[in-house]
Amino acid sequence: MSELGLLRVLLLLAMAMGPLGTHRFFFAEPSLLRVGAHVGALACTAIAVFADVPILGVAWLLFCAASFALFLRERATRDGATSLRSPEVLAACVPFLFSNIAAVWLVGGTNDLRILGYDTAFSYYAALHGNVLGWIVVGALAILAQKSGPRQRVYLASVLVCLVSFLAIAFGIHQLRWLKPIGVLGLSLALAAGQLTFLRSVWSTSRPAFALGCIAFAGLVFTMVLAWQNELSMPPAIDVAGIRGMVSVHGTLNAVLVAPCFLAAVRVAMRSR
Repeated sequence: MSELGLLRVLLLLAMAMGPLGTHRFFFAEPSLLRVGAHVGALACTAIAVFADVPILGVAWLLFCAASFALFLRERATRDGATSLRSPEVLAACVPFLFSNIAAVWLVGGTNDLRILGYDTAFSYYAALHGNVLGWIVVGALAILAQKSGPRQRVYLASVLVCLVSFLAIAFGIHQLRWLKPIGVLGLSLALAAGQLTFLRSVWSTSRPAFALGCIAFAGLVFTMVLAWQNELSMPPAIDVAGIRGMVSVHGTLNAVLVAPCFLAAVRVAMRSR
């Protein structure tokens, strides 16, 4: 499999998982219509990236934008417009923002729009990070931030720092290069702080959640080491079948291990409370 082919597969996997967190926890009721829209948009995206029908990728952007709009409308209707300014709702907005940012890069990649100077492969790579780390992992931290308590501030800060750091990395790739190391540092510290806080909270209350969280954290540490190795321009330690380690190892581990395990850990912890 080529690097571009692997990116496409991982991207579709992340897009299939994304709503399992935000739609499950941030909407008041489940909806077959939302599930159908998710499946339809995902099918259109698969055709867009594998059958070279780039315009169909717009379906995913419409799905993400509509989901965010529906979330805001539901919260405003249920709790009043002023509730949209509460820290909990602002945190809940972040994974929706990540899903839309990633969708823009997806459309940029399928249509070769060169957003921020990114080519097709790098657009898919940015979209993968937006979905995996932003929509799923940060989304799981946003779920934890909905519950009042002594750890809420840590989760809220982690979510917001992750958003700012992700944007700093995005603009630092080809534009303002001095922003990139700041973004990588911020993302590394915020994700680690959020996950360690979660592990401490479930140590004595839910061993299954703790075990899943440990797996996710171990995977995160390993992939962050690879990211810092790349950031410091050190020789790559791992290439697989000619595919760069930042895709074949970093991207794959985050998509198939870190994000699913952390989301599952949070879901298990929420059920045990």
